[in-house]
Amino acid sequence: MSYRPHNILVDRAAARSEAWRLLLGMVLIAVLSLAFMGAWILVQGQFAATSGPLGSTPPRMALLLAAFLCPFLALTIVLRLLHKRGVLSLVGPAGQTLSDFIRVLGVMVVVVIVALLWPTPEGMEVQRNMSTARWLSWLPVAVVVLFIQIGTEELIFRGYLQSQLAARFRSPLVWIVLPSLMFALLHLDPAQGGNQWMVVGLTGLFAVLAADLTARTGTLGAALAIHFANNFSSLLLVGAAGPMSGLALFVIPIDITDPALRPYYAVEAGLMILAWLGARIVLRR
Repeated sequence: MSYRPHNILVDRAAARSEAWRLLLGMVLIAVLSLAFMGAWILVQGQFAATSGPLGSTPPRMALLLAAFLCPFLALTIVLRLLHKRGVLSLVGPAGQTLSDFIRVLGVMVVVVIVALLWPTPEGMEVQRNMSTARWLSWLPVAVVVLFIQIGTEELIFRGYLQSQLAARFRSPLVWIVLPSLMFALLHLDPAQGGNQWMVVGLTGLFAVLAADLTARTGTLGAALAIHFANNFSSLLLVGAAGPMSGLALFVIPIDITDPALRPYYAVEAGLMILAWLGARIVLRR
């Protein structure tokens, strides 16, 4: 196992890697994100077309995903203020990042097809959520805002937090596990009942695998591809019926608290590991 390519990102963080900078940076990102989000809510409240439950219609879901511009802006300010860095310093060399993204996205297309072909239990058959023509008309906007969402998360957790910790601590147990744990806990949702810890575990597994690929390649390309494909399939292609289905072409009527879903979390974990292995093969890492 070689994490030597990770030095591409770590070296850019080394000059200002003091612990106090990172702690203050994370606090500022949280505070500024909340402030910007408050302004965002006030602005979007001025548009009559956005009325209705959060994420329940295409405009509402698009605005929900676009709201990740708030933490993105907060991250940009913190990088300049505390670390004298730009956002692109978190990504890796542009050419290699794009190459990694395209290769791993190809792997993810296969994994998503396998997931879609996986048999669903009785009563959870796929249902159409909107017409194909309407979905296609929203698709360009949906892809852009989805990339804003996954890009912001990757920049903060696999870019900023991981590289700054790696510049300070040598052990991957610190700079892989700690950001992954934080990322997973942010997805804790009591509305999921007893399944919430299964979701947290899956999210944590994804974060660890994405962090590993980032360290093996020295770019965010692979992590971005896996994250994008996963969220595209679950938010834009086949979503769960409910408040987050506004941009989904199809939905599955499920009760997210149903214990019967737990075996499928194991299947999803297996597909995630399969995606990681496939990414390592195409990237030769």
